[in-house]
Amino acid sequence: MTDLELTRSLRTLRRTVLMLQTELRNDHMDEGLIADIDRQMANGIGTDQRCDGLRVLVDALRESTLTPRAELYRDTIRACVELTDAIEDVTSRIG
Repeated sequence: MTDLELTRSLRTLRRTVLMLQTELRNDHMDEGLIADIDRQMANGIGTDQRCDGLRVLVDALRESTLTPRAELYRDTIRACVELTDAIEDVTSRIG
């Protein structure tokens, strides 16, 4: 992936994570957005060495949604914030 392609893909991923975070703050779990995040990772971001740390954070986000519990939304929102911060870090190192 070129720097430009990766930067664009990371911006799209960041927007998707922010949309999920907003949905969670409104007490709504949007499975479609989680699927979009997985799809975006599979379509190049997850295979780029510069994004190695993002895979772990996406896995943590996904796992936080698996078990229904009172802390579900808070834990997933926290995972979204960590992923967004990591995306911004990768993006800043690219350009």
